Amino acid sequence: MDSEPTITLHCVRKNGSHERTKLSLRSVSEAREVAKRLLRLGNGLYTEVDICTEDGTIETIANPGGAENAPEVLLVEDNAGDALLVGQALADCPIKVHLHIARDGEQALQILRESDYAPDLIILDLNIPKLSGYGVLASYSAVKTTPVVVFSASENELDIDRAFSLGAREFVHKPLDLDEYKTAVSGMVQKWTGNASTETLAF
Repeated sequence: MDSEPTITLHCVRKNGSHERTKLSLRSVSEAREVAKRLLRLGNGLYTEVDICTEDGTIETIANPGGAENAPEVLLVEDNAGDALLVGQALADCPIKVHLHIARDGEQALQILRESDYAPDLIILDLNIPKLSGYGVLASYSAVKTTPVVVFSASENELDIDRAFSLGAREFVHKPLDLDEYKTAVSGMVQKWTGNASTETLAF
């Protein structure tokens, strides 16, 4: 039906349970503000809020833990398992961040073109639907001022050279070991958000 809300918020409690709220909104920007208010007013009740449409999750807004000036991180990743691992790594990271997740290249550019959003770091996979990571790099006009770290399973030198030629600041290979994976994510956040206290260990 035309009156049916098009956006749903999935609020994740600390115990892992989910609460769903349908919104009569068509703008992701409006939904993002509602999600941030829920996290703030929930006083720690929720760990994150997923902004969802019928096609799946568009963004995940993580609870910053009261850090009002936390860095904004955009993760562009279509693999749910990798997105979960990055979220877990950031939850354990000494630096609290606001994490947003785009599931494909077109969603990433849509988020990046919104006037009220300016990430401090973009973590970008190359093999993503609709528009590849290369396409995102080529289309994002602020790539020279916003650090983009390619986080990819590829070890191909041509992929690495092409990513750097399009403006990526770093190319980090996704480790298979869980602890090394989390260390890599934590390292790139600390390195590129101006809070470098550890060295990035995986390249």
